Order: sequence, then C-alpha cells, then structure tokens
Amino acid sequence: MRSDHVYGVFVDAEQVIWFATDKGVCRYDPHAVRTEAISSDANANYVRALFSANGHLFAGTNAGLYVQQGDKTWLRDPEIGSRTIYALSKDANGGAVVATSAGVFVTRANQRVDLSLHETQPHYSRIQAGGNLPQGDSVRAIANVNGTTYIATYGYGVEKLQGSQRSLVWPETSADNQLREVTALGGDVSGRLVVGTASGGVFFWDGKQTTTDVTLDKVKGDAVWSFLADSGGLWIASARGLYFAKDGQLREIAPSVNARSLYLSADNSRSGSVWCATVGSGLLRVALDDQFGAIVSRLDVEQGLPSQRVFAVMAMRQSDGSEEVIGATNRGIIRYEPGPTKPTVLPARIISRRIHSSSELASGLHLDYPQNSLLLDVTAISSRTFPEQFQYAFALYDSAGKIIRQKLSHDSQFPMEQLGPGKYKVVARAFTKDLTPANPLSFEFPVARAPFPWTSTALGVLLLLALIALAWGYVQNRRIHRTSAELAVTNRELADARLQLANETEAERRRIARDLHDQTLADLRHLALAVDQISIQGDGGQRPPLNAPADGATPAALRTEIESISQEVRRICEDLSPSALENVGLAAALQFALAHAVEQAAPDCKFDYKFTCDDSLDEKLHLPQSTQIQIYRIAQEALSNVCRHADARLVKVNATVSAADAFELRIEDDGRGFEESNSRRNAGRGVANIRGRASMIGADVSWQKRAGGGTVFELRLTQHPKPA
Repeated sequence: MRSDHVYGVFVDAEQVIWFATDKGVCRYDPHAVRTEAISSDANANYVRALFSANGHLFAGTNAGLYVQQGDKTWLRDPEIGSRTIYALSKDANGGAVVATSAGVFVTRANQRVDLSLHETQPHYSRIQAGGNLPQGDSVRAIANVNGTTYIATYGYGVEKLQGSQRSLVWPETSADNQLREVTALGGDVSGRLVVGTASGGVFFWDGKQTTTDVTLDKVKGDAVWSFLADSGGLWIASARGLYFAKDGQLREIAPSVNARSLYLSADNSRSGSVWCATVGSGLLRVALDDQFGAIVSRLDVEQGLPSQRVFAVMAMRQSDGSEEVIGATNRGIIRYEPGPTKPTVLPARIISRRIHSSSELASGLHLDYPQNSLLLDVTAISSRTFPEQFQYAFALYDSAGKIIRQKLSHDSQFPMEQLGPGKYKVVARAFTKDLTPANPLSFEFPVARAPFPWTSTALGVLLLLALIALAWGYVQNRRIHRTSAELAVTNRELADARLQLANETEAERRRIARDLHDQTLADLRHLALAVDQISIQGDGGQRPPLNAPADGATPAALRTEIESISQEVRRICEDLSPSALENVGLAAALQFALAHAVEQAAPDCKFDYKFTCDDSLDEKLHLPQSTQIQIYRIAQEALSNVCRHADARLVKVNATVSAADAFELRIEDDGRGFEESNSRRNAGRGVANIRGRASMIGADVSWQKRAGGGTVFELRLTQHPKPA
C-alpha cells in the first residue's frame, strides 16, 4: 500500500480489489502469482517435478520428495531421502513411480499414493536395474503407454517396468551411446512410445520396431525434455524451442526457448491450450487458434514469478470450476489462477480521409469514392491485463466471406489499404495475458465503385478520333510529301530545261552576233569602200554620179548612212552577246550595261549613275558562264525598267560577294518607287523575265521601297563550293 489512509475499497468483476488512498490508487489481485517456499533449504526449494493425487501435491526437488499436507505444510519422504527427483508419475496399477538420480522407486503392492505419510509401514521400494550400469542409475523420465510403464535411464536406454522387474527394450545393446542418452518419454495419438534424446532427436517405438520422422530433424542437436499428445498432434518441448507436429508438418511455436515441461490446460472451454515451463523464459501459455494458429502468452518475473527458471508445470481444476496452475521453479512452488473474465474491446479510432465516430459503426460506415483505405485502432479493457500485454487479432473478410488480410500482434492498429470496390467485414479480437478472448468487435463497410468516367471516356473518344485524324493526316502528308518531292524533281528538271534552253538561246545569240559581225558588218565595210571608190572616180564627190538617185543623195551621205547602219549592227551584236562579259568579266560587263543603259536612254530619262564593286570580285566569283550571262541579262532588264519607269536622277549599282560566299547585286534609284506587291499584281514582261531568269539559276530577287523615295532591287545567289 502506498499509504495507511484508505478512503475507499472497490472489488471489480475480475475480483481485483482497488484501494483509494491519499497517495493514489492501489490494487490487489488475489489470483496473481503466489510463491510458496517448501523448506528453508535452498536445494529443497529447487523443484524439478510435480505430481498430484487424491488431494496431495508431490514436489520432486534437488533434496528429495516433498508432500504437501492438508494444513499446507510440506514434509519430506524419508524413504526417498535427499536424492534428486527428476520425474513423478503413476504406474499401470495406480501406484506411485519416482524417478531419481539413484534409481526408480515405486509404492509397494496394494498401496496407493494417497497413503498417509504418518503410517509406520514403508511406502516405497527401489527396483534394481537388470544389468550393470557403470554410468549410474539416473532415471530421467516416466511414461505410461498402452497400459505399460516405461522409464528412461540416462546412458542406458528405455526400460519396461513390470512389478519389481526392469528390462531394456530400446535401443539394442550394440547401439550408439548417443541413442542411450534418453531425456524424455511420452506417447503420441496413435499409441506409440515417443523417445527423446539429449542430441540424437526423436524416435517412435511401437513395441516391435523403431522409426523416425524426417520432419522432426530440426530438433536434433539439443536435448528433448518432454512430449504431450493433444489436438491430433504431438507437442515437443526441447532446448531449442517449443514445437507442434501434425500431419507431417513441424510448426515452430516458441523458438529459441528452453522448453522443459508441458501440461494440458484444465479449462475445458479452451481446447488446444497447453502450459509450457521454460528455463530462462518463465511460464508460457499456448492456444491453437483455427484462424491465427498458435497464440503465445508469457508469465515471467514482471507478473510475479520468483524466477525465470521453471522446470515443471501442472494445471488443476478447482471445485468452483476455475483453473489453478502450479509451477516448479528453482525458488519454490508458484500458484496462479488465470482470469476467466472476458475483456472488452472497443474502437478507439477509425480513420479514412477523416476521423469517424464510433456511432457510425452502428449506422453504417461508407467509404465514398475515391476512398479505398481504412485504419482501425482498438483498445481493450481488463483489470488483470495491462494495455501493453494485450494481443490483438484482426481479420478482414470480403463479400464472399474469404479472409483477405489478417494480423496478430500487440499492435492495436489494423491498416486496410488499397481496397477494391465491394463490401467488407472487419473482426477484431483481444486476448488477455491468460489468452482469454474478448467478444469480437465486428462491423461492415462498403467501398464505393468509381463513377463511370464520362469525361474521361469522352476525352478518350476525342483522343482516338484525334489519333485517327493524325494518322490520316500523316498518310496524306506522306502522300503530299511524295507528290511535292516528285513536283520538286519535275521543277528541277524544268528549271534545268529552261536553263539549258536559255543557254542554247545565248549560244544562238552569240552565233547570230558572230554572223552579223563577220558577214553583215563585212558586207557593210565592202559597201563603204565601194562608196568611197565612187567618190574618188567622180569629181571629188561634188557631183552626183550618172546613176545617182533622184532625191539628190550624195556618196558622202550614203557612207554616213552605212556607218549608222554598222553602228546599229554592232549594238545589236553587243546586245546579243556582250563582249565585255567574255573578255573582262562580270564586273566590267555590269558597269558597261549601266553606261549603255544611260547612253541609250531618252533625253528626258537621262540620269547620273555610280557603279561600285569589290576590287577582287571576279576572283571571288566561281559561277559558271551560263549563270553570269543570266545575271547580266537580269541587270539589263532591271536597268531598262529604271530607264522607262522610275524617272530617276541617280542610280547606284553595287556588286559584292558576301562573307557567306553569296553573290549580291544591288540597284538603287531615287525615282518614283516600285513595290514588289504591285509588281506581282501588275507584272509586266520585264519583271516576269527577271523572275524567270532568277528561278533558272536559283537566285532570290526582291524590290523594296527606298528610304527617301525610290526603289532598291536586290539579287542574291549562293555560290556552290569552288571545285578543288
């Protein structure tokens, strides 16, 4: 008690007494673990075996056999003495059998284990071994199978006990010593004797032959301490852990514990429940659940055990129907009464996208789309089990009743995530430290299906139509591309044909110019010489010849006319084939064309001109002669347009080769102005000729307004790389 001042007392449903003091609340559990000392001798409190018969509790210790009297006092049996007791049991006739470190003791004929220790007649007699036992007569285990009592003598083997006779039944005398180190005996559900050894594993003996089970190989290497047949299988307590074998499978129930003794629960309402004494891990209670498998609870020093080392355990049913558990430790006997009262499990938190109240479970919980996850957090209430000692079992069922998720742990939270549309059911249970289950908490909830995605469907249809249109456009584009490619090839062929025709035209012009120069001019020169001869033969050209024309033309006038005709023929020859282009290059030819245009212009169309070009223009040019003649013709046509239409006073011509290796021709005038857009609508023959010639050689031409009035004509032609 925290204080001597008690202000109130309350007894709850689990018989736990609560005291209200000035220093807080105190509790007293009358059914908690209680420790009983057998004797003041420490060896007598080191209990290894327990046995109960006819109201008497027998305790086998390191210092002999003790029996508890009706007044709860303990007396040592003088016939057994201070021998170490390893096992206690009954034989087939109901007599007591005591396995000690110095042989086996049984009650005499016609005597029962309920005889009073105060009688003067001796109760026990030692049964001598049938053979020589150099390793000592240390009997470690006792088992009754099919009406026969067997004992395990360490280092010798398994002996059959019949009256006052002991006979070796397993193994054979020639067997390995490892098989003779028998530490445990028991019976399985089929009536066979089960033998456990210190390191050789587990063997089955049916009275005629010995067999093994490969599924039990995992327990080899460590001592097997006890067996218990229950629930259609075999419990195995070993130094490696607690196991349960059934239907050819070995389940690991409590690994890494030194399990020593097994005993069925005395609570008839809990089938498949056993108690397991361990050395180092306290007392375990195990219950087999059809859904979650083995559920394990542990009692240790935190729950009142005097020691973690428990060597034996037994459970008894009391007169009121409750269960009492008695354990044998190295510090005395412990008694414990498990709590039969069921705990209460309540929902603490229910969270989806929001926190739901507990009242919503009764009215119905609905997860609207797009909610598909739920978190359930429960709490259990019991005065004999602290919150951290509860175990929680959760199960999630679908609409068909199939478990899709389950969980067993000390964690009170159960997350349910990524649930598909449909109805679900959640069942939550809580187990106390005595594995008493609570009434299940269950509720159902639906997860809404996503609404039909009209918008997404419409977008998908539109996307599909767009893809179809895109595919159709791609096909059409490929078709147009092929047609364009074919058209481009045709245009190139046409341009080549036009250029070839222009070249042939220029060649024909040169031929005509040569013919005019070589033939017509020669004839005119002969005619001029003939006229000169007429003038000499006459009277000095003062009188007309006898056959002179009637209009009075003289030879001198005729010669002047012949010279005029010769000059016109030379001009025609120059126009047909500019000699400057062939003799001195494009720059000189362009300058000549500019001067010739001014010279041939009408008096009212005369203008000043200025020609500029790169000093090394002809060296930078590597255009074919056919291209240069077309540039010359374009310049002639542009200057002709200036003369006829511009009414200009100053014309500037500039020819250059840019840094990008492009030939550029610029003709700038200060006349009335000329726009290319107007030229496209009212295209004359000259502009059409310029564009046609430019397209033949791949040149770009343009007309733009000049700042301050006038027009700027530009021609640009990219040169191909100069041949090496």
